Amino acid sequence: MSHLTASDLIDRMNDIGTCMLTTVDAAQRLVSRPMAVSTIDEDHRIWFFTPVDSEKVDDVLGEGQVNLAFSQDKTWVSVTGTAEVVRDEEKREQLKDIGAEAYFSDAAEDPQAALLCVTPETAHYWEGPGKAVALVKLAAAAVRSRSPEMGDQGEVSL
Repeated sequence: MSHLTASDLIDRMNDIGTCMLTTVDAAQRLVSRPMAVSTIDEDHRIWFFTPVDSEKVDDVLGEGQVNLAFSQDKTWVSVTGTAEVVRDEEKREQLKDIGAEAYFSDAAEDPQAALLCVTPETAHYWEGPGKAVALVKLAAAAVRSRSPEMGDQGEVSL
């Protein structure tokens, strides 16, 4: 089993590109929604464009604790961190991407466009063998009465 580095995980998150952002709303309920990553910077902060009047903005204004869940094929990554809303026009222009163009009438210059910046604390990852191989491993483990080796998993500080 190989253990991934922070750089390995960031590569995987960039490859996946979209995640589920989970916040805690005013009624203390967990709320998740899909978000397209704009960029992951050199400090490992994960940036998103969002409408300034969205519920997720209200959710992160307090404690700001969030989870980002990335999943694709045989890879799963769960990132815990703190989110903040950033209204910096220069930063919005720097991060302008197709998402900003699609969701805002004036792209990054739109006054309704804000940035959500997630500063990660830790990430857990799992990488599996795929469905067919997993079924074979499960069957073999059941016959041998032992746990199957189902892939790599670990925790990385970001």
